[in-house]
Amino acid sequence: MSKKDKKIVKSKSHSRQIDKNVNEETVNYYLRIATTLDEGFQGQEDKELFLHNVFIQLEKEDIHVFMHPALQNVLVKLTELTSIEQTTKLLKVLKENTAEMLNDGKSRKVMCSLLLQVAEFSCEGDQRSEEDEDQVEAMRDIFLEICQSLKGDIENVLVVKTVLQVLSGQVNMSAKDVGLNRTKTVWTYTPPTEFIQTFHEMCEEIFSLEDIQKKVEHNKASMILTHIFPLLHKVDQQACDKFIRKFLTMSAILQEHEKFLWLVSDQRGSFLMQKVIECSSDEIFTELYTTACKEHMLSLAIHPQANFVLESLIARAVDKDQFEDMFKELKENFEDILAFNHLRIITSLAKASHQLKTCQMKLVKHLMKAFHCYEPESRQDKFVPLLATLATFEVYFEMEEGSDKPSKENPTLGKVNIHGSLILQTLLEFKNPKYVVNSLLQMSPTNLRNMACDASGSRVLEMFFKSSTVTEKNKAAMVDQLQEVLQDIACNSCGSWIIETMWKELPLQQKTVIVKTLAKHDRRLSQDQYGKYIHKTCEVSTYIHNIKNWTEMQTSSQKKRKMFQEILQAPDPKKKKKKA
Repeated sequence: MSKKDKKIVKSKSHSRQIDKNVNEETVNYYLRIATTLDEGFQGQEDKELFLHNVFIQLEKEDIHVFMHPALQNVLVKLTELTSIEQTTKLLKVLKENTAEMLNDGKSRKVMCSLLLQVAEFSCEGDQRSEEDEDQVEAMRDIFLEICQSLKGDIENVLVVKTVLQVLSGQVNMSAKDVGLNRTKTVWTYTPPTEFIQTFHEMCEEIFSLEDIQKKVEHNKASMILTHIFPLLHKVDQQACDKFIRKFLTMSAILQEHEKFLWLVSDQRGSFLMQKVIECSSDEIFTELYTTACKEHMLSLAIHPQANFVLESLIARAVDKDQFEDMFKELKENFEDILAFNHLRIITSLAKASHQLKTCQMKLVKHLMKAFHCYEPESRQDKFVPLLATLATFEVYFEMEEGSDKPSKENPTLGKVNIHGSLILQTLLEFKNPKYVVNSLLQMSPTNLRNMACDASGSRVLEMFFKSSTVTEKNKAAMVDQLQEVLQDIACNSCGSWIIETMWKELPLQQKTVIVKTLAKHDRRLSQDQYGKYIHKTCEVSTYIHNIKNWTEMQTSSQKKRKMFQEILQAPDPKKKKKKA
């Protein structure tokens, strides 16, 4: 018998076993409850009476009801509707049967949903009566007892993750974790002292396991550590640094680059290292970068898994000097990185360059070299379409091998790559975006229309008009360039957003050019599902019938917007420096 056949037989026998423990009448009862909950109630009183009766029955049920696969969704929904008293009673059931429920994978989502109720009621302190306060204390005591039984557990990732989040007051679960029926899975609150103490104890217990490193190496504990570090980062940075240092020491990552490369070559190990990088102090990060990553950046960049870690390294650069070190190591290898399709690394470099205000012109020039459009100078105007479509000059212009002349003079712009778009958007925010601006202004109206009507390409043009480093003169030139295709852009789902952006960002002179062009296509715009919104935004009808009135309206609107911006940008008097 094959492994696959054995698995099928095993799952069928498990299903029959559960069916023996839970009769059909019980299953149908809870399925009817699910239908009733979906249909809703006439009033809150009816709902409370219904739930009261349901929970009385649920508290009496055999533990196998909680483990029945057909009942998981309705039980998740019911646990979210529990009162403090009902949560406490169900937690008692959970406490008495923790081991059995943990062994059954299907019931873990019900467990997690119930555990989240502890966080739900713990953050409602100001609204509670004295009686409710006593019930909350009882609920917390049982919850803490459950936590004690989970200390040192790294196998039951989902349940331990939930418990740690509830203890830390930083709940951020996904619908996948607790089922699609639970509505609230993300919130923060101030946990009681006992919770924080237990949280630290659980972390200590996990990091004290003798075989923790071995289990990390075999992917058993890496997921738990991936969840622990971000929680510690929010709750106690000092403790976070202590545990990160302990992890790096026991894993020998700071001593052996091979150990580091081995860990980040694995999917879970790579994700864990990203969290370490994001959550560590500047001191630890610098040590990690210097000892394990420096002079190995290219090998990380071209690795199918480790390249994600390199992204985090670049984004985490502490200062200009550190980033310049990273950039120096990678700048000559942009074409190799692009060949491996690891475009997020280039995006990270561009964003870090923008934030730290360094290496901006160098980055653009090396990018142009990677796309073979820096030299000769006549190719520089083609930079945007090449980066947008991620094609080298020779590929984009279909040049034959050995030929100096392109087969096509002005190819039609195809689909814009999302990463190419993100990089271009960042380059437009650089201190001097001249290469991108010049290339955009040299594009034909047809290709600009194609870019504007593309989901990713439209974002580039939006940034062009929003950017504070693109001059008003260049923005005006772009409006002129777009005139003959403006009506097509206005009648497109993506393009219409660009017209909206232009309308918000441009002065009256350019607005007049836009509305004058759109007025020639009044009927088309007013009848199009997207064009009609632009027709209304730009007050095309008013312009057609009374230009003077339209001008006065736009002037008034512009003055109000300017005044509002001045109010927003006004310095806070509280932040003024005190006199010495």
